[in-house]
Amino acid sequence: MSGGRWGWLVAIAIAACGDPPVASKPAPVVAEPEVVTPEPVPPVLEAAAAVDAIALGKTLVTRHECIRCHAIEGVDKPKLEYDCVGCHRDIEAGTFPVPPEELAGYQERVHSLVDVPLLAPGGRLRRSWIAAFLADAHDLRPNLEPTMPRFALAPADVAAIAAFLAPDAEAAAPVLGDPARGREIADAKGCGTCHRMAGGPPLSAAGLPIAIDPVTLALGQMLAPDLSHARKRLRSAAVVQWLTDPAKVMPGATMPKIPMTAQEILDVAAFVVQTPLGIVAAEPVHARLAVLDREVTYAEVDTRIFHKTCRHCHSDPEQVIGDGGPGYSGGFGFPKRALDLNSHEGIRSGSLDDGGKRHSLFEAMQDGTPRIVAHLLARQSEVVGTPIVGVRGMPLGLPALPPEDIQLLETWIAQGRKPGTKAEP
Repeated sequence: MSGGRWGWLVAIAIAACGDPPVASKPAPVVAEPEVVTPEPVPPVLEAAAAVDAIALGKTLVTRHECIRCHAIEGVDKPKLEYDCVGCHRDIEAGTFPVPPEELAGYQERVHSLVDVPLLAPGGRLRRSWIAAFLADAHDLRPNLEPTMPRFALAPADVAAIAAFLAPDAEAAAPVLGDPARGREIADAKGCGTCHRMAGGPPLSAAGLPIAIDPVTLALGQMLAPDLSHARKRLRSAAVVQWLTDPAKVMPGATMPKIPMTAQEILDVAAFVVQTPLGIVAAEPVHARLAVLDREVTYAEVDTRIFHKTCRHCHSDPEQVIGDGGPGYSGGFGFPKRALDLNSHEGIRSGSLDDGGKRHSLFEAMQDGTPRIVAHLLARQSEVVGTPIVGVRGMPLGLPALPPEDIQLLETWIAQGRKPGTKAEP
């Protein structure tokens, strides 16, 4: 397969396999009052609006490859070579175009980047929240293994994408109900079956008041957002509409329609957007392990790290007979880095900086940490809500490598990063 034209896509599948991931944690949250007035239009959006920000935003979600993961209403699907989630879904469904014996192997290993939220332009999300989330993503869905990657988009691009996804001005918030009564109703309706509210009261998982098939329930639990973000993320009127009939707001929504009276809906909406939130302490980052005493070979590092996790985004296109991935050819708004982690020779060649100059992956950061290790450690910080300024964590949007794998890489580097027999695909 690595020699076929689907090599890069299959590498994505391989990258989604392996040890259980480090669980992502929400960023700290603090209590905030409910916003009851329409949000102002950011100045940068006014500038973008002069060149039709909504149309530009629709173009940008393709250019910046949002459609690698998300199906977006009104936007064409990408080719399979660039459809990460679609590739994994085809593997699960048994329709991926490879021989049956190879397909069976991929089906055993794929476990992430299969289910992601749907996106539809409309009046549900706050434009200001979309812009803030794109500029500084955090873990929104604690039960979903991948997270939104930390991008490096220009402010004008962020504003245009936000305008495309939230094209309508926000109306004044409706008069909501009693938040204390809303909490009682939320517990009675089993909202904690799927949701949590960081910094807020624990939610009861007593069970839903309606029958729902196990597959749909599992998907809903996976995609359920942390309700502590709802007051910034959702327009108040949309909270009421969503609680009334989720599928009417978002066709294909995984949240079921929970039977409630109109007053109960207003009370639950008040609970969601008005409940005081306490500060949530950041989870500790894994301790960095000392280098090993034993010898570590390139083949071992390649098997555990490069070939398993990294090569799906960082491969010389000639080696995988196709696209080299966004980490090599550019993508998600990032320029071409020409970083090849599919071979020892490629690893030694380093990557391109913004000026097109090559730099070693092993050059020391200010604290002496090799650059490649610093990016892996930064991902550990990102998943617990404490990103490191100036260092983007890797793997992008996927679970952090376990400390033992980073220890293995650091040991190989300390021992002179010698070449060796390449791992089998």
